[in-house]
Amino acid sequence: MSSYSVTRCICHKRNFEEIKEFAEQQSFSSVEELQAEQFCSCGCGLCIPYIEMMFETGRTEFEPGEYYKASTE
Repeated sequence: MSSYSVTRCICHKRNFEEIKEFAEQQSFSSVEELQAEQFCSCGCGLCIPYIEMMFETGRTEFEPGEYYKASTE
Protein backbone atom coordinates (compact mmCIF):
# COMPACT_ATOMS: atom_id res chain seq x y z
CA MET A 1 0.00 0.00 0.00
CA SER A 2 1.24 3.48 -0.84
CA SER A 3 2.13 5.92 1.91
CA TYR A 4 -0.26 8.36 0.21
CA SER A 5 -4.04 8.11 -0.04
CA VAL A 6 -6.63 9.60 -2.35
CA THR A 7 -9.14 11.22 -0.01
CA ARG A 8 -10.60 14.24 -1.78
CA CYS A 9 -11.92 16.09 -4.79
CA ILE A 10 -9.08 18.50 -5.44
CA CYS A 11 -11.00 21.06 -7.51
CA HIS A 12 -13.76 21.53 -4.93
CA LYS A 13 -11.53 20.97 -1.89
CA ARG A 14 -13.98 18.44 -0.43
CA ASN A 15 -12.90 15.20 1.16
CA PHE A 16 -14.72 12.00 0.31
CA GLU A 17 -16.18 11.75 3.83
CA GLU A 18 -17.91 15.10 3.28
CA ILE A 19 -19.05 14.03 -0.18
CA LYS A 20 -20.39 10.72 1.14
CA GLU A 21 -22.31 12.49 3.92
CA PHE A 22 -23.83 14.99 1.46
CA ALA A 23 -24.77 12.20 -0.97
CA GLU A 24 -26.47 10.24 1.83
CA GLN A 25 -28.38 13.33 3.01
CA GLN A 26 -29.58 13.97 -0.55
CA SER A 27 -30.19 10.27 -1.33
CA PHE A 28 -27.75 10.52 -4.24
CA SER A 29 -26.20 7.39 -5.67
CA SER A 30 -24.20 8.68 -8.63
CA VAL A 31 -21.45 11.09 -9.57
CA GLU A 32 -23.83 12.73 -12.06
CA GLU A 33 -26.18 13.77 -9.25
CA LEU A 34 -23.29 15.33 -7.35
CA GLN A 35 -22.13 17.11 -10.51
CA ALA A 36 -25.63 18.47 -11.16
CA GLU A 37 -25.44 20.17 -7.75
CA GLN A 38 -21.87 21.30 -8.56
CA PHE A 39 -20.83 19.74 -5.25
CA CYS A 40 -17.79 17.92 -6.66
CA SER A 41 -16.32 16.25 -9.77
CA CYS A 42 -16.96 19.26 -12.02
CA GLY A 43 -13.36 20.29 -12.65
CA CYS A 44 -10.54 17.98 -13.67
CA GLY A 45 -12.52 14.76 -13.12
CA LEU A 46 -9.67 12.87 -11.46
CA CYS A 47 -11.86 12.04 -8.46
CA ILE A 48 -14.70 10.50 -10.48
CA PRO A 49 -13.45 6.89 -10.39
CA TYR A 50 -12.82 7.17 -6.66
CA ILE A 51 -16.26 8.61 -5.97
CA GLU A 52 -17.74 5.76 -7.99
CA MET A 53 -15.78 3.35 -5.76
CA MET A 54 -17.05 5.25 -2.72
CA PHE A 55 -20.63 4.63 -3.85
CA GLU A 56 -19.85 0.93 -4.48
CA THR A 57 -17.89 0.21 -1.30
CA GLY A 58 -18.70 2.95 1.21
CA ARG A 59 -14.99 3.64 1.64
CA THR A 60 -13.59 7.18 1.62
CA GLU A 61 -9.86 6.52 1.31
CA PHE A 62 -8.13 4.85 -1.60
CA GLU A 63 -4.69 3.89 -2.79
CA PRO A 64 -3.57 6.05 -5.74
CA GLY A 65 -4.52 4.25 -8.94
CA GLU A 66 -6.63 1.69 -7.08
CA TYR A 67 -9.58 2.12 -9.42
CA TYR A 68 -7.45 1.52 -12.51
CA LYS A 69 -5.64 -1.43 -10.95
CA ALA A 70 -8.97 -3.06 -10.06
CA SER A 71 -10.36 -2.55 -13.57
CA THR A 72 -7.44 -4.45 -15.16
CA GLU A 73 -7.65 -7.51 -12.90
